[in-house]
Amino acid sequence: MHLSLVDFCEVIKGLNKSNAEKALAVLWYRDRQQADVTMTSGQLAKILVDHHVGTPHATQMAEAIRKTKLANESKSGFLLKPGSRKVIRDWLPAGIDGMQPAMDHSAGYLPDAVWIGTRSYIESVCKQLNGCFRACYYDAASVMVRRLMETLIIEAYEHLHRENEIKDNDGNYLMLKNLVERANGRQSHPGLNLGRDAKKNLEDVKALGDKSAHNRRFTARAPDMTSIQGGVRTATQELIEIAVLKQS
Repeated sequence: MHLSLVDFCEVIKGLNKSNAEKALAVLWYRDRQQADVTMTSGQLAKILVDHHVGTPHATQMAEAIRKTKLANESKSGFLLKPGSRKVIRDWLPAGIDGMQPAMDHSAGYLPDAVWIGTRSYIESVCKQLNGCFRACYYDAASVMVRRLMETLIIEAYEHLHRENEIKDNDGNYLMLKNLVERANGRQSHPGLNLGRDAKKNLEDVKALGDKSAHNRRFTARAPDMTSIQGGVRTATQELIEIAVLKQS
C-alpha cells in the first residue's frame, strides 16, 4: 500500500464505523507495515485524535476493542487475530491497495488547471508526473513529461488529420526524436505552428527524458526538472489548444 498514515486516516475518517473499529483499521495498517505488530489502546487513541479521526477515551476504547473479538491482548498491547485481517480489509474501499496519495494537483509540477478535462489517459499521466515530482522521483517525473509530450504531439496531429506525417512506412508512430523534429518544423516539415518557447521545451524534454530513461549513469535532480517547468507548462497548453482537447 502506498498511502501514508495521514492519507489512510483520511480514508477511515469516512467509514461508518466506531472508534474501536477505526482503531483496529489503524492496527491493520501498521500490521501491513510490520507483521504481528502490537499497539496499546493509548497509542491507537492518540493516532485517531492527532489525525482528527475521533476523540476516543483510551480505556473505554480498549474495552470496545475487546468486544469485537478481532484482536488478542497482551501486556504490550493489541495484536490482530489471523482471521481478522480479512474482516478489517473488507471495511475499506475496494481499491485501497492502489489508491493514490491525496495531493493538491493545483499546486503540482504541472497544475491541474492546464490538463483537467482533457482525456482520462492524459490526466493520469499528469497525476503521475505530479506525484513523482512531489516524492522526489525525478527520473520518473522526467520520463512522465517525455511521455506527456509524445502523447500530446500525436493528439495534435490526429486532430488536424495529419497523422500520416508522423508515421513510418508500416503505419507506426515515430519515436519522440522524430515527433519533436516534425512538430518543430525542422527539415522542411510543416510543423505545428508552436511558439519559440514551446519548441525549445520539446527539445529540452526529449534531452532530459532520454537521459533518465536510457543513461545508466545519469540521475535527474530537482534543478533538472524545475529548469524546464515553465516550458513544460507552455508546451502542454499550446499542444492541448492545437489538439482541441478541452472544450470551452
